[in-house]
Amino acid sequence: MAKQNKIIMEKEICPRCGREFRCSKSSKCWCYEMDVPVETLESLQQDFESCICPDCLKEFARQ
Repeated sequence: MAKQNKIIMEKEICPRCGREFRCSKSSKCWCYEMDVPVETLESLQQDFESCICPDCLKEFARQ
């Protein structure tokens, strides 16, 4: 029987800056550890159809 490798962290392209990053799409992802105001998260969800990279999210978290 062939061993299947599961992809835990999917490759993503940040829709804001175009950089590649990894996202697990679960509560184990790095983004769940960032302290970002709820209002900012809601705004990001309206502005972008997918996740943004750690560097971009850090910028928004500092605002």
